[in-house]
Amino acid sequence: MFDFGVPMWSRGGVPARNLKGLITFDRKIKKDSYYWYKANWSKDPVLYLTQRRNIDRERKHTSVTVYSNIGTPQVYLNGKELTGIRQGYTDVHYVLDDVTLEQGKNTIKTVATYNGKEYTDEIEWNYTGEKKRSADWSENKEEHAGW
Repeated sequence: MFDFGVPMWSRGGVPARNLKGLITFDRKIKKDSYYWYKANWSKDPVLYLTQRRNIDRERKHTSVTVYSNIGTPQVYLNGKELTGIRQGYTDVHYVLDDVTLEQGKNTIKTVATYNGKEYTDEIEWNYTGEKKRSADWSENKEEHAGW
């Protein structure tokens, strides 16, 4: 459930830590995957915008993902409703492809009504221009991969 210590491990940019938990090592931040499971398994209403910790956006064109177990949500970018929401991998997974961010601050808001009550979630992303990064991978040419 939580990120945990792993001696002699140096993966994911944090030495001696496995970062695959649903909640951070310090038990303070619930990750996107936590809310995916909650939306799938809980009877409590869930409406959650993902990638809220990735505030500084590197691409002008991006996707927006929402987890909702209370029906198809409406999504707004800077007050304007976005169209083209589609079902993702499960019944609680919704995706908007090719959303165009504006320069500077972008406010993403999602709204859904369930049993007469309105639920909302809102995040802010900052876009300051396209970024190019070198690849973070290497190839082991000594390893045999089969015939």
